[in-house]
Amino acid sequence: MMTKAIHPQVSRNDPIRPYTKCLGCGKKIPLARSKYCPDCAPLAKRLHNEHFHSKARKYFWACLRKHGLRCYYTGMSLELDDDTSPWFLVFSHLNPGDKSKIVPASALLAVMKGTLLKKEFRYYVLALDDHRRKHLKVKKIPLVHWQGIEPSNGDKICIGCGRAPALKGRKFCVTCVRTAFRMKHSRLFREVMNEIWDYIRKCGYVCYYTGMPLNLDDPKSPWYLVFDHWMPRDPRKIVITSSLVNAMKSDLTEEEFWYFIRQLANFYRHGSVVRKRKLAYWCRPYR
Repeated sequence: MMTKAIHPQVSRNDPIRPYTKCLGCGKKIPLARSKYCPDCAPLAKRLHNEHFHSKARKYFWACLRKHGLRCYYTGMSLELDDDTSPWFLVFSHLNPGDKSKIVPASALLAVMKGTLLKKEFRYYVLALDDHRRKHLKVKKIPLVHWQGIEPSNGDKICIGCGRAPALKGRKFCVTCVRTAFRMKHSRLFREVMNEIWDYIRKCGYVCYYTGMPLNLDDPKSPWYLVFDHWMPRDPRKIVITSSLVNAMKSDLTEEEFWYFIRQLANFYRHGSVVRKRKLAYWCRPYR
């Protein structure tokens, strides 16, 4: 009696899968050398050539998998081949200055949005539409990242203050170049220097504690710009202040400094007793 040969049942997941998933959009593609589908391969190359951060690339692919090849801001389908089209896919920073989040957008929308936040862009689109249709006045709102239009002569903008044109062959303007030199000479951490420049771009050359304009030229002036440890002896956060305030603050924290300013003011105005308190960082051995 002959018996039939029993063949083992082949699992659908074994032994070799002829298909794989695109690392970009996640669609099923034939197994090949390329890890991306024909649509995502040129996008991956552009992301690589433009040196985007790994977090930015990861965020971009997540948006693409969720929304497809559509504009993040409008939902319109995007063009991948014709780079002269207003609907050509470009990489847009979700928040200006934030290099960790980029999204797919049409070239037109990326230009219109410019350096606006998403909510700022939405506000002005609605405000302009109401002005056009209902003749309502467009109310201004402050813009977080607006830095104006670059000079028409093609000069580069100072990376310090972000306002004045940079000196020829340099990254800084005539005002910021000395401050940049002093930061480098003081051997501040790069993250600390970036935070100082962010503050200067936002507020200008004014004291962090008082808002008074600072002197940049005369080292003997009480209002001369100096670098102050926000927390005594902690190099992770440095702020700009005047030489006078820096001397008065000494080894106090900001909260302790303002506490004693209030105590002294009450003493001079009302003759009240200056109350002592324990100081967190005071360490000055005078003997």
